[in-house]
Amino acid sequence: MVLIDLQKPLENNQKQISIRGTGFIISEEGKFVTNAHVYKQIPEAELQYIGVSVPGSTDEKKNLTHYNRYKTKLLKLDEENDLALMQIEGEGAKFSTVNKIGNAEKVVEGDEVAYIGYPLATEMLNMGFGITMTTNHCMISSIKRRGSDGSLHFFLVDTHTNNGSSGSPVFSTQTGEVIGIVSGKISSKIPAQNGQLMDIPANIGICRPANYIENLFKVTE
Repeated sequence: MVLIDLQKPLENNQKQISIRGTGFIISEEGKFVTNAHVYKQIPEAELQYIGVSVPGSTDEKKNLTHYNRYKTKLLKLDEENDLALMQIEGEGAKFSTVNKIGNAEKVVEGDEVAYIGYPLATEMLNMGFGITMTTNHCMISSIKRRGSDGSLHFFLVDTHTNNGSSGSPVFSTQTGEVIGIVSGKISSKIPAQNGQLMDIPANIGICRPANYIENLFKVTE
């Protein structure tokens, strides 16, 4: 897993850290997948500050994971399927990858899945939790297909997803294969007494099928 962030320099060697999403590595050389919207929502003037943090060594006594941060660059966007292929710029470095990309066309409603990512990572960092990776266990609640050809467009899971979860790999609990990518959330805007709108998440998360990753990856080879 990788954590995609912006680290904008401030005065006195301080940095403003904004965590934008999650990604997962698919090649030892550091190619990784995230959502297209994670990249597209970054203002062009701030792209120079983008980077990825990758889990590194672990302090067994303190049960702490140390992260290594690298620069990154965009290789390819698939905006139709909300996917982005990016490259970690770590010369000579080798990275651990997800085990296997599965065939999402085989999933059915009721299948159990899990996704791993960094939800609300900026908020948790500001609260003193540090970088916090979380795992969610849920179920596929609905499958949506394209009307044009019947191909799998996206599927819904019965849990809410949060900012920072975008780009998280969705694993089949049966096979351990990656069969999707967390792409979005569904929520309701409820007016509060002070005139502001409260964002109330529904137990519905939107996931894109992993089938399109292979095509995205082949384009750059």
